Amino acid sequence: MNNFLILFFFWLAGTITLPAQIPLQSLLKKPPYYIKTIKLDDGNIPKSTPFVSLNQPIYLSFDDLQADDKIYVYRIKRYDAQWQASILNSSEYIDGFDSDYIEQYETSNGTLQSYTHYKLQIPNESTRITLSGNYILEVLNDEQEVIFSKAFIVYEKKIDIGISLKWSNNMTLQDQKQFIDFALYLKGLNIQNASQNLWIKIFQNNNLYTGLDFTVPNSYQANIWLYHYPQKALFDGLNEFRRFECKDLRGYNYGIFNKTLSGQHYDFYPYTAENRTYYLYYKDINGCYVINAVQALEQVQTEADYVKVHFTYNGRLNPGEHLYVSGRFNDFMPGPEDELTYQADTGIYENSQLLKQAYYDYRLIIRQANGDFCRSCIEGNFAQTENDYSILVYYKPPGARYTQVIGYGTASSSDLK
Repeated sequence: MNNFLILFFFWLAGTITLPAQIPLQSLLKKPPYYIKTIKLDDGNIPKSTPFVSLNQPIYLSFDDLQADDKIYVYRIKRYDAQWQASILNSSEYIDGFDSDYIEQYETSNGTLQSYTHYKLQIPNESTRITLSGNYILEVLNDEQEVIFSKAFIVYEKKIDIGISLKWSNNMTLQDQKQFIDFALYLKGLNIQNASQNLWIKIFQNNNLYTGLDFTVPNSYQANIWLYHYPQKALFDGLNEFRRFECKDLRGYNYGIFNKTLSGQHYDFYPYTAENRTYYLYYKDINGCYVINAVQALEQVQTEADYVKVHFTYNGRLNPGEHLYVSGRFNDFMPGPEDELTYQADTGIYENSQLLKQAYYDYRLIIRQANGDFCRSCIEGNFAQTENDYSILVYYKPPGARYTQVIGYGTASSSDLK
């Protein structure tokens, strides 16, 4: 009975209710129609992430299709582990100013669609972030109105994280789920009252909007804390991302069956999607996109054009369902501009939108009648799919006024055991 009580305590601790978490999407503002190709990441190619080490740069860039020289200002706000607004003053987490003008911008060169390309790097001469944690970067116009905002996370490596990707030990889930086994190597760091002050978050493919939360481990080995939760630490494997490219306005583009020039833009037509009932392996970049233009001679960011991409789906939805295209280009959180609607004349669903020349990964997801997103309804769900996983460890020492991100680790399910 005593052993049973101990095991029950560990299970309860690992699944303890966390402080109320604000949905991140409710804090962020979507851009207006004329702001496109917003990137806020660590700058890595092809797989960029919204996670950056303290004192390492994070990069913002975006295009204004109105193509004038607007005055834009950035502003940085700090949040705790559950995306509650921080109680700190900006001077406690910023060396310099928490806001300033975006001074770097260039006009497009040789494109059918004119635009102004803006870019920013932090840290810079005005702003340096001094504390790890959750942040939102806002971009404001000259009337101090927020035009759009994006989230990122700054981490430190005060501890190490060991991660092992495994097949689920539940036979009914083994074909669909990927199991994350992980451990924290504290290296002498004294974690106090972990059930209240420690939070571990796991993200799949750098998608900040979905993830798993954990608190205390279920076993210890000296300075090693082991998290083995085969019934909870599970992610849908889904399927490899669909992909296409629109980098060449004249020649061949992977995943495109037709392209035309009509009016101000080129029209690109990816192959019509259908339900995927089987796993198909190919090398994707897990939802990311990489700006690329064959005709660009010097600066691809200002010489890549905008093309109209026509996504299509041949299938049927249930009453009350809505269909969307999803990827890093819309932060995996699609809006009305990403919805595919039924076309009675062709009998298919279609979405058309302007995208910058690039290589793109994407999936089709369904918003069900109850408001939940189903990411496997069309794409399928397979444990052998290659996905990237990121683990962040948040810790708030007793009496502290803020939460730190003290650990960061990554792994790929290509190493599934």
